[in-house]
Amino acid sequence: MTTQDPAGSEGRFRIRGLLGSGGTASVYDAIDTQAGGLVALKVLHPHLATVPGSRAAFLREAEAAQRVAHHGIPRLIAVSDEPDETVWAAWACAPGVTLAELVRAEGPLPPPHAVRVAELVLDALEAVHRAGLAHRDVSASNVLVHRDATGGVSDVSLIDFGLADEIGRAARAGDVLLSSKIEPEKGGPAALGEPHVVGNPAYASPEQLRGDPVGAAGDLYQVGGLLHFALVGEPPFVRARVEDTIRAHLAAVPPAVSIRVRGVPVDLDRVIVRALLKEPADRFGSAAEMRAALVHASAAPPRRAMPAVSPIEPSTDAPSPATRVLAAAAPPPVARADQTAASPVLWALLAGASVLVGALVFALVPRGAPVDASEGGLAPAASAQPTVSVSTEPAVPADVPAIETPATRTRVPDVVGLSLDESRAVLAAAGLDATGAPTSSDSSRAAGTVLATTPAPGDTVAGGSAVALTVASGFIAVPDVRGRSADEAQYTVVSAGLDIALRRVSTSAAPPGTVLDAEPAVATRVALGTRITLLIAGEAPAPGVLSPSPSATPTRTPAPEASP
Repeated sequence: MTTQDPAGSEGRFRIRGLLGSGGTASVYDAIDTQAGGLVALKVLHPHLATVPGSRAAFLREAEAAQRVAHHGIPRLIAVSDEPDETVWAAWACAPGVTLAELVRAEGPLPPPHAVRVAELVLDALEAVHRAGLAHRDVSASNVLVHRDATGGVSDVSLIDFGLADEIGRAARAGDVLLSSKIEPEKGGPAALGEPHVVGNPAYASPEQLRGDPVGAAGDLYQVGGLLHFALVGEPPFVRARVEDTIRAHLAAVPPAVSIRVRGVPVDLDRVIVRALLKEPADRFGSAAEMRAALVHASAAPPRRAMPAVSPIEPSTDAPSPATRVLAAAAPPPVARADQTAASPVLWALLAGASVLVGALVFALVPRGAPVDASEGGLAPAASAQPTVSVSTEPAVPADVPAIETPATRTRVPDVVGLSLDESRAVLAAAGLDATGAPTSSDSSRAAGTVLATTPAPGDTVAGGSAVALTVASGFIAVPDVRGRSADEAQYTVVSAGLDIALRRVSTSAAPPGTVLDAEPAVATRVALGTRITLLIAGEAPAPGVLSPSPSATPTRTPAPEASP
């Protein structure tokens, strides 16, 4: 049994120092005087211990972790919820430092190390999912990396089950302890009384941000973000404002890591992009499937560099080294500081990583993942050496046609989904000309995103050929959602790249919740991000009850103006 103060003179734990403190709890480096050994002692802040909801949420983390048996999940040693006592939980210490600290100190990881971290995290997540739980907070701050004597990755620990819950439940504001808030923009869902959700906005999946049920696929999305962080040094959708980060999670094209990091295999690029797809069903089916894809990707050769186009000497022999597509040089290894001490878990306590975000500001936007800009291989045509014939006849002037060198052929890379500048760089590296003015087309994609190429991706063309690009204009027509339900209309409008606001109109002309109209009007061409106000049918006033805006004489209810 414990005393009122677990670290008091008669308490079970002897405090050695503070590991960290968040909005809901503090975590201490402590010695367990009963069982022996070091522990991470997480103590709920006193002012929250008397709040039933906060107390229950704190204890749910311990209950969730107890359901998972895996060497990569720190073991819960003891927990106390005695009335009138300090609320605490003691966890076994795990060696290593967080991935966030490691990258901050030493820079992004080499691809093999980053893949190893992700594989081990996925192994731990398999156990979490088998227990019927979704972690919902897989981030660089919640993964402890264990190093071996050579500086390689020997193991990881997945920590902080503060947001973990049953698979299929939404992360609502009332479900967990909150340490900070992100206020919705004026006129956003808070003004409409919409629910809020919690999560780390740098890594949360689209469904988590929307307040939808979160399952195993949500954790796999976060592993995709974790891989991006390990390789690049930042999460995949970093923006100046948190609201813009959320918008990017819901609508932006998943980034290709190889655009920023040399030596990343094409298959690894594809794994990350698939994990970051907007629709859960489009991601990997399980942690095991994603781990298998990573194993395959790590065995694949790195992305090959695009060779400069040069004349090819006809030959019946195999292509000379000058005609080969050379592998890109791998980045130099990152210097590693020798790490011998095992630091206690610095973690679950920092509930500050979880923040309150407005749900349904943007709807989930299913996007086709940008297909990796694959290399264009040279396919030199082999021919027999011309035969030289010696004649004893006098030379006679003649028109002899010049022998032409076979034209270099190259495959058009798939640059759909990349920006205009990125696409031109990839095409130029393949020996193709994309400097012509692009054609614009209205689309839900961000302005300047490549929508199509002519010739099409995969077509084989002569080196130096021109490739015409079609890019998104940054404009789109307001979709016609009249007569649809409010939920369906919101999904459609935001999928078109537009912001949204709702206004209720009391009427008996349509069932409650039906969209009556939109402002600006349907089919109006507007810039992406424009706020569209949907007029939603509400309950008609009961007989004898004044409407919210009565007038002296019966008139038709005017349509409200769009929010600024």
